[in-house]
Amino acid sequence: MTLKTRNSLTRYIFIVSLAIIAAHIATVITAIVTKSVVPPTGLRPLVIADSFVLTRYDFTAVLASITMLTLYVPLALFLVLRLFENTQSVEVIFFCGALVGCLCESTRFIIPLFGIWQSYSTLLFFLSRIVFAGRMMVPLFFFAAATLCDGEQRQNVERNFSIVLALATVIASAIPMNTAQTTTACMVTEGFEPMPTIIRILLFIITGAVFYINGKKHDSPELNKISFFYIFVATGYLCLTIADNFLFMGLGTIFLYAGSAQFLRNLHRLYMWK
Repeated sequence: MTLKTRNSLTRYIFIVSLAIIAAHIATVITAIVTKSVVPPTGLRPLVIADSFVLTRYDFTAVLASITMLTLYVPLALFLVLRLFENTQSVEVIFFCGALVGCLCESTRFIIPLFGIWQSYSTLLFFLSRIVFAGRMMVPLFFFAAATLCDGEQRQNVERNFSIVLALATVIASAIPMNTAQTTTACMVTEGFEPMPTIIRILLFIITGAVFYINGKKHDSPELNKISFFYIFVATGYLCLTIADNFLFMGLGTIFLYAGSAQFLRNLHRLYMWK
Protein backbone atom coordinates (compact mmCIF):
# COMPACT_ATOMS: atom_id res chain seq x y z
CA MET A 1 0.00 0.00 0.00
CA THR A 2 1.52 3.30 -1.10
CA LEU A 3 1.77 6.31 1.17
CA LYS A 4 -0.76 8.19 -0.95
CA THR A 5 -3.25 5.30 -0.81
CA ARG A 6 -2.84 4.95 2.95
CA ASN A 7 -3.40 8.67 3.51
CA SER A 8 -6.48 8.57 1.28
CA LEU A 9 -7.86 5.61 3.26
CA THR A 10 -7.18 7.41 6.54
CA ARG A 11 -8.96 10.55 5.36
CA TYR A 12 -11.90 8.48 4.13
CA ILE A 13 -12.29 6.76 7.51
CA PHE A 14 -11.95 10.16 9.18
CA ILE A 15 -14.80 11.63 7.10
CA VAL A 16 -16.99 8.54 7.61
CA SER A 17 -16.43 8.69 11.38
CA LEU A 18 -17.51 12.34 11.49
CA ALA A 19 -20.61 11.52 9.42
CA ILE A 20 -21.51 8.65 11.77
CA ILE A 21 -21.03 10.89 14.81
CA ALA A 22 -23.31 13.53 13.26
CA ALA A 23 -25.97 10.90 12.46
CA HIS A 24 -25.84 9.52 16.02
CA ILE A 25 -26.14 13.00 17.52
CA ALA A 26 -29.24 13.67 15.42
CA THR A 27 -30.74 10.29 16.38
CA VAL A 28 -30.04 10.76 20.09
CA ILE A 29 -31.52 14.26 20.09
CA THR A 30 -34.65 12.94 18.35
CA ALA A 31 -34.97 10.14 20.91
CA ILE A 32 -34.51 12.55 23.83
CA VAL A 33 -37.08 15.01 22.45
CA THR A 34 -39.60 12.22 21.91
CA LYS A 35 -38.70 10.68 25.31
CA SER A 36 -37.83 7.40 23.61
CA VAL A 37 -34.61 6.54 25.47
CA VAL A 38 -35.09 3.26 27.34
CA PRO A 39 -32.02 2.13 29.36
CA PRO A 40 -31.46 -1.66 29.21
CA THR A 41 -32.10 -3.52 32.44
CA GLY A 42 -30.15 -6.68 31.65
CA LEU A 43 -26.96 -8.18 33.03
CA ARG A 44 -24.06 -6.05 34.23
CA PRO A 45 -20.79 -6.94 32.43
CA LEU A 46 -18.74 -6.60 35.62
CA VAL A 47 -20.04 -5.81 39.12
CA ILE A 48 -17.55 -4.49 41.69
CA ALA A 49 -19.41 -2.63 44.44
CA ASP A 50 -22.79 -0.98 44.11
CA SER A 51 -22.28 0.85 47.40
CA PHE A 52 -19.51 3.02 45.92
CA VAL A 53 -20.74 5.91 43.78
CA LEU A 54 -18.11 5.48 41.04
CA THR A 55 -18.78 1.76 40.58
CA ARG A 56 -22.57 2.02 40.81
CA TYR A 57 -24.52 1.47 37.59
CA ASP A 58 -25.27 4.71 35.81
CA PHE A 59 -26.79 4.89 32.32
CA THR A 60 -25.11 8.26 31.78
CA ALA A 61 -21.74 6.54 32.19
CA VAL A 62 -22.73 4.01 29.52
CA LEU A 63 -23.56 6.76 27.03
CA ALA A 64 -20.38 8.62 27.99
CA SER A 65 -18.22 5.53 27.41
CA ILE A 66 -19.71 4.95 23.96
CA THR A 67 -19.16 8.64 23.20
CA MET A 68 -15.51 8.42 24.26
CA LEU A 69 -14.96 5.40 22.00
CA THR A 70 -16.67 7.10 19.08
CA LEU A 71 -14.83 10.43 19.44
CA TYR A 72 -11.57 8.53 19.86
CA VAL A 73 -11.67 7.43 16.22
CA PRO A 74 -11.51 10.85 14.48
CA LEU A 75 -9.09 12.19 17.11
CA ALA A 76 -6.73 9.23 16.64
CA LEU A 77 -7.02 9.52 12.85
CA PHE A 78 -6.16 13.22 13.07
CA LEU A 79 -3.01 12.30 15.01
CA VAL A 80 -2.17 9.61 12.44
CA LEU A 81 -2.48 12.12 9.59
CA ARG A 82 -0.36 14.63 11.46
CA LEU A 83 2.45 12.22 12.41
CA PHE A 84 2.51 9.85 9.45
CA GLU A 85 1.46 11.98 6.47
CA ASN A 86 4.97 11.66 5.02
CA THR A 87 6.07 8.55 6.91
CA GLN A 88 5.52 5.03 5.63
CA SER A 89 4.48 2.64 8.41
CA VAL A 90 2.84 -0.76 8.05
CA GLU A 91 1.76 -0.81 11.69
CA VAL A 92 -0.26 2.38 11.34
CA ILE A 93 -2.31 0.80 8.53
CA PHE A 94 -3.41 -1.98 10.87
CA PHE A 95 -3.96 0.61 13.61
CA CYS A 96 -6.46 2.33 11.30
CA GLY A 97 -8.18 -1.05 10.90
CA ALA A 98 -8.48 -1.26 14.69
CA LEU A 99 -10.06 2.21 14.66
CA VAL A 100 -12.74 0.90 12.31
CA GLY A 101 -13.48 -1.72 14.96
CA CYS A 102 -13.75 1.03 17.61
CA LEU A 103 -16.14 2.91 15.34
CA CYS A 104 -18.45 -0.11 15.32
CA GLU A 105 -18.98 0.47 19.05
CA SER A 106 -20.95 3.60 18.16
CA THR A 107 -23.76 1.27 17.07
CA ARG A 108 -24.49 0.67 20.75
CA PHE A 109 -25.95 4.18 20.85
CA ILE A 110 -28.98 2.95 18.90
CA ILE A 111 -29.83 -0.06 21.07
CA PRO A 112 -31.38 1.88 24.02
CA LEU A 113 -33.19 4.32 21.70
CA PHE A 114 -36.86 3.77 20.99
CA GLY A 115 -36.75 0.59 23.11
CA ILE A 116 -35.00 -1.42 20.37
CA TRP A 117 -33.39 -3.72 22.95
CA GLN A 118 -36.90 -4.85 23.98
CA SER A 119 -37.99 -5.71 20.44
CA TYR A 120 -36.02 -8.91 19.64
CA SER A 121 -36.05 -7.57 16.08
CA THR A 122 -33.89 -8.12 13.03
CA LEU A 123 -32.50 -4.61 13.55
CA LEU A 124 -31.29 -5.50 17.06
CA PHE A 125 -29.76 -8.71 15.68
CA PHE A 126 -27.96 -6.74 12.94
CA LEU A 127 -26.71 -4.02 15.30
CA SER A 128 -25.30 -6.54 17.75
CA ARG A 129 -23.36 -8.27 14.97
CA ILE A 130 -21.81 -4.97 13.91
CA VAL A 131 -20.60 -4.39 17.47
CA PHE A 132 -19.29 -7.94 17.76
CA ALA A 133 -17.47 -7.65 14.41
CA GLY A 134 -15.80 -4.50 15.71
CA ARG A 135 -14.76 -6.27 18.90
CA MET A 136 -13.04 -8.93 16.82
CA MET A 137 -11.40 -6.39 14.49
CA VAL A 138 -9.62 -4.47 17.25
CA PRO A 139 -7.56 -7.35 18.75
CA LEU A 140 -7.04 -8.99 15.34
CA PHE A 141 -5.71 -5.82 13.71
CA PHE A 142 -3.40 -5.14 16.65
CA PHE A 143 -2.20 -8.74 16.43
CA ALA A 144 -1.51 -8.19 12.72
CA ALA A 145 0.38 -4.98 13.55
CA ALA A 146 2.64 -6.95 15.90
CA THR A 147 3.20 -10.02 13.70
CA LEU A 148 2.81 -9.02 10.04
CA CYS A 149 5.11 -6.03 9.73
CA ASP A 150 8.49 -7.69 9.25
CA GLY A 151 10.21 -9.26 6.27
CA GLU A 152 8.15 -10.35 3.28
CA GLN A 153 4.86 -9.62 5.03
CA ARG A 154 5.51 -5.90 4.56
CA GLN A 155 4.82 -6.45 0.86
CA ASN A 156 1.43 -8.07 1.54
CA VAL A 157 -0.26 -5.34 3.56
CA GLU A 158 -3.42 -5.11 1.41
CA ARG A 159 -3.85 -8.89 1.43
CA ASN A 160 -3.31 -9.19 5.19
CA PHE A 161 -5.62 -6.23 5.89
CA SER A 162 -8.36 -7.86 3.80
CA ILE A 163 -7.85 -11.23 5.51
CA VAL A 164 -8.22 -9.72 9.00
CA LEU A 165 -11.31 -7.77 7.95
CA ALA A 166 -12.88 -10.85 6.35
CA LEU A 167 -12.03 -13.05 9.36
CA ALA A 168 -13.69 -10.67 11.81
CA THR A 169 -16.76 -10.45 9.57
CA VAL A 170 -17.06 -14.23 9.19
CA ILE A 171 -16.73 -14.81 12.94
CA ALA A 172 -19.36 -12.13 13.64
CA SER A 173 -21.71 -13.75 11.11
CA ALA A 174 -21.26 -17.21 12.59
CA ILE A 175 -21.47 -16.48 16.31
CA PRO A 176 -25.00 -16.82 17.76
CA MET A 177 -26.42 -13.74 19.46
CA ASN A 178 -28.95 -13.91 22.29
CA THR A 179 -31.24 -10.99 21.47
CA ALA A 180 -33.41 -11.91 24.46
CA GLN A 181 -30.70 -10.72 26.84
CA THR A 182 -29.05 -7.29 26.74
CA THR A 183 -26.39 -6.02 29.11
CA THR A 184 -26.53 -2.72 30.95
CA ALA A 185 -23.68 -1.60 28.63
CA CYS A 186 -26.14 -1.73 25.69
CA MET A 187 -24.85 -4.92 24.09
CA VAL A 188 -26.66 -8.13 23.23
CA THR A 189 -25.06 -11.14 24.93
CA GLU A 190 -22.95 -13.41 22.75
CA GLY A 191 -23.30 -17.14 22.35
CA PHE A 192 -20.78 -19.51 23.96
CA GLU A 193 -19.93 -16.95 26.64
CA PRO A 194 -17.39 -16.47 28.10
CA MET A 195 -15.29 -17.97 25.25
CA PRO A 196 -15.45 -14.96 22.85
CA THR A 197 -14.37 -12.64 25.65
CA ILE A 198 -11.54 -14.95 26.70
CA ILE A 199 -10.33 -15.22 23.09
CA ARG A 200 -10.26 -11.42 22.72
CA ILE A 201 -8.34 -10.99 25.98
CA LEU A 202 -5.86 -13.71 24.99
CA LEU A 203 -5.30 -11.99 21.64
CA PHE A 204 -4.55 -8.74 23.44
CA ILE A 205 -2.12 -10.49 25.81
CA ILE A 206 -0.35 -12.37 23.00
CA THR A 207 -0.05 -9.17 20.98
CA GLY A 208 1.50 -7.34 23.93
CA ALA A 209 3.97 -10.21 24.35
CA VAL A 210 4.90 -10.07 20.64
CA PHE A 211 5.50 -6.30 20.82
CA TYR A 212 7.71 -6.87 23.87
CA ILE A 213 9.67 -9.70 22.20
CA ASN A 214 10.18 -7.58 19.08
CA GLY A 215 11.56 -4.78 21.24
CA LYS A 216 14.08 -7.10 22.90
CA LYS A 217 14.93 -8.79 19.60
CA HIS A 218 15.75 -5.53 17.82
CA ASP A 219 17.09 -3.82 20.97
CA SER A 220 14.83 -0.87 20.19
CA PRO A 221 13.81 1.61 22.93
CA GLU A 222 10.88 2.73 20.77
CA LEU A 223 9.55 -0.82 20.39
CA ASN A 224 9.92 -1.35 24.14
CA LYS A 225 7.85 1.77 24.77
CA ILE A 226 5.31 0.70 22.16
CA SER A 227 4.82 -2.61 23.97
CA PHE A 228 4.35 -0.71 27.25
CA PHE A 229 1.84 1.83 25.96
CA TYR A 230 -0.03 -0.87 24.06
CA ILE A 231 -1.05 -2.24 27.46
CA PHE A 232 -2.75 1.09 28.22
CA VAL A 233 -4.49 1.13 24.83
CA ALA A 234 -5.85 -2.41 25.23
CA THR A 235 -6.88 -1.86 28.86
CA GLY A 236 -8.62 1.41 28.07
CA TYR A 237 -10.49 -0.10 25.14
CA LEU A 238 -11.67 -3.09 27.16
CA CYS A 239 -12.80 -0.85 30.03
CA LEU A 240 -14.88 1.34 27.72
CA THR A 241 -16.56 -1.64 26.02
CA ILE A 242 -17.96 -2.90 29.33
CA ALA A 243 -18.26 0.40 31.22
CA ASP A 244 -21.60 0.95 32.94
CA ASN A 245 -20.15 3.07 35.74
CA PHE A 246 -18.02 6.20 35.96
CA LEU A 247 -14.94 4.39 37.29
CA PHE A 248 -14.50 2.25 34.18
CA MET A 249 -15.55 5.10 31.92
CA GLY A 250 -12.95 7.45 33.44
CA LEU A 251 -10.11 4.93 33.59
CA GLY A 252 -10.90 3.63 30.10
CA THR A 253 -10.86 7.12 28.61
CA ILE A 254 -7.56 8.08 30.26
CA PHE A 255 -5.83 4.81 29.35
CA LEU A 256 -7.11 4.72 25.77
CA TYR A 257 -6.46 8.36 24.85
CA ALA A 258 -3.12 8.78 26.64
CA GLY A 259 -1.91 5.30 25.67
CA SER A 260 -2.77 5.80 21.99
CA ALA A 261 -1.01 9.18 21.83
CA GLN A 262 2.21 7.69 23.23
CA PHE A 263 1.83 4.52 21.15
CA LEU A 264 1.66 6.55 17.92
CA ARG A 265 4.39 9.00 18.91
CA ASN A 266 6.84 6.18 19.64
CA LEU A 267 5.85 4.41 16.44
CA HIS A 268 6.59 7.67 14.59
CA ARG A 269 10.00 7.94 16.30
CA LEU A 270 10.76 4.35 15.33
CA TYR A 271 10.28 5.09 11.65
CA MET A 272 11.99 8.46 11.86
CA TRP A 273 15.14 6.69 13.05
CA LYS A 274 14.80 4.24 10.16
